[in-house]
Amino acid sequence: MNKLYLLPLLLLNLLWAGPLLVQAQSKTLASVPFSYLPGKSEDGYNKRVEHKTLPLSNSEFILLSRQSADTYAVVKYNTNLKKIWEAPLALSKPETIEAFISTKDAAVVITHTEATQGKQQLYAYRITLNDGKVQEKVLLLEAPAKSRRAGVAASPDGTKLLAFRYHSNSNMQIQDISGVIYDDALAPIKEASYNLSDIPAILTADVQVNNTGEQYISLISDNMNRLTVRQYNLLNKEVKVMSVLVGGVFDGQKVYIQDSKFSLMPDNTLYGAVFTASEATGQYYSLKAVRFDFETEDMVFAEEFKFTPTYLAKINAADKSKGPKPEQLEDIYLSDLFLTPEQKLVVLAEKKYTEGGENTPYYAKELYLFGYDEYMNSTWSSVLMKNQKAPASEAFDAISYNAFVNGNTLDLLTKEELKGKNDLYLHRINVASGAATDPQPLDLNVVKDKNIAYVKEFTAWLTDKNIITVVRTAKEAKELQLSHILIK
Repeated sequence: MNKLYLLPLLLLNLLWAGPLLVQAQSKTLASVPFSYLPGKSEDGYNKRVEHKTLPLSNSEFILLSRQSADTYAVVKYNTNLKKIWEAPLALSKPETIEAFISTKDAAVVITHTEATQGKQQLYAYRITLNDGKVQEKVLLLEAPAKSRRAGVAASPDGTKLLAFRYHSNSNMQIQDISGVIYDDALAPIKEASYNLSDIPAILTADVQVNNTGEQYISLISDNMNRLTVRQYNLLNKEVKVMSVLVGGVFDGQKVYIQDSKFSLMPDNTLYGAVFTASEATGQYYSLKAVRFDFETEDMVFAEEFKFTPTYLAKINAADKSKGPKPEQLEDIYLSDLFLTPEQKLVVLAEKKYTEGGENTPYYAKELYLFGYDEYMNSTWSSVLMKNQKAPASEAFDAISYNAFVNGNTLDLLTKEELKGKNDLYLHRINVASGAATDPQPLDLNVVKDKNIAYVKEFTAWLTDKNIITVVRTAKEAKELQLSHILIK
């Protein structure tokens, strides 16, 4: 029988990375001109491909860039930014990029097509890493165009790829999911079918796959009240299920799941986090975090973190900016779950919004961090203040953050203007305590004008000291540069 643990809240530390700027010792090891075109049909709020630079090793990486209206290219570089090969991909006009992954032997680009014949299709382009040869594209999946958008889930090592589609009722509630599992050569392994008809009112589903082929379906159901995770395997029809009621009536208030985030970790445990909100007021009520360990058939439910008036007062006290302070939490979305080698968990949320209407700016503001120990005890909470703004044409291309877990440290890279200095800033958070360093500018002197000067999706960490990024600096102000930066 699954066990449900309610663990005590040990300590709440509200920390703030203050305005003191500590100079980071960094050096640009190599830099070459970079041509950037935003992807077509991109959702400015939620990019489907968040990372278009993928490390292959400490010394090589691949990059996916748009070359023209319907042409992309996958390029392999070494850390001297010498181009090893370039593989052009000529897409059809309806094709948009769905995913970009790497395996030990190949780069794989997945595209989505809504064809005129009333079908949507998922295709895969496989490019061999040793020579950059583009193999014939493979049709992974077809579904009716009127259905929910089909999707893909890849294992961390790229050896398993699940192309899937939803089957919904007339109210767009999910009843089933079906698809095909492929290996890293894009050969089909197994047809997948997930019968979810016994779960009422499913509105959202998250699909993930691990390196050995187990599939994890995380569902929000029962009118946004229940969290259910199912694990399927490649060998038989055995299904493991864990479920918990998250919404309901608490302290006289009826609450529901407002936002959710799931991450499959390297040890094959699945972590989930949800924000709950009051049904009567719509205000944020709490954060709940859960660990699903299917190997031991154990579920650990951390104690609820409530967003009380006292918590809001501490957030507002940490905000040293001028102007009125918010009277309630708003526009905060779960963005990442990170797990350290010592099994310490960090839940990260970000305040993101646009003013509404056409051609209005986008904003990415404070980061909310919540730390848990290996037993899912809540150990600290912090807020990292930032104030990023971008024009509608850029959306979140240059703002928000890029993260890297280095042992017991969480590194966050942001483009900000602090004390009149427009730069890339490094924030380091001790995952054990929540203590954060002051923001450290990399001293790149990022240009500030009407043109884009930083493209976040091309930032990649080769190591905790070596960063690949696309940036426009005062030294090379005329055009973006693909740069290899060493943090000393």
